[in-house]
Amino acid sequence: MTDEFSGDVMDVLGQLFAKGARVLDGDVAPDEGSRTDTARQILTSAETVATNKLPEGEFRSRLRHGCGRALTNLDDGDVAAAAEHCRAMARAVESRR
Repeated sequence: MTDEFSGDVMDVLGQLFAKGARVLDGDVAPDEGSRTDTARQILTSAETVATNKLPEGEFRSRLRHGCGRALTNLDDGDVAAAAEHCRAMARAVESRR
C-alpha cells in the first residue's frame, strides 16, 4: 500500500465492497429488507467513505464512479452487474495494498 491511503480506510472499503458483492450474490443474508436495499446502503456507505477519507485523485474518482454505476445498475434491476462492480472495486482496493 502506498502512504497515500490509510490502511484502516482501505480495510473498510474492501470489507464494504466484498460484503456488497456477497449480499447481491445471495451468499450473505441482507441486514434488513431486501438484498438490493442492503447493497444500496453498503454502496452509499462506501461512496461516503471514499469521498470523505481518500485524497482527491484518480483512485477516489474511480471508486466513486463505480459506486454510482452499481447504484444505477440496482435502480435498473441489474443485480448481476451491480455485484460485478462491487467485486471490481474490491479488487481495486486490494491492488492498492
